[in-house]
Amino acid sequence: MNRCISIHAACMVNQPMNNSMLECLLDQLRPYFTSIVMDALAKVQLEMNAESNFPEKINITQASEITGYSKNSLYQMHSKGTIPGALKLGGKLLFDTATLKSWVNSGGLR
Repeated sequence: MNRCISIHAACMVNQPMNNSMLECLLDQLRPYFTSIVMDALAKVQLEMNAESNFPEKINITQASEITGYSKNSLYQMHSKGTIPGALKLGGKLLFDTATLKSWVNSGGLR
């Protein structure tokens, strides 16, 4: 613990850190970076699983053409959970074609 206090003191007076200080700093930062990496890997895994379960995906423009709803309406419906077959993947809203067409054919939300 004294090493870590030395790191703080060295940073406060702008002195170079020695190996011991750097090791302590790495020990403190390791859990933080591990958490970031694990979260990123989990997100990638979810996206990969979603893509494999979503073989016929279309974008929001195509979904708008199929449904007759505006893009804004589709975004709102997705956020409310009132449209089936929608998935946010990599920051984009995608739709499963078969699910969306089936929903439209059954009367949709109108």
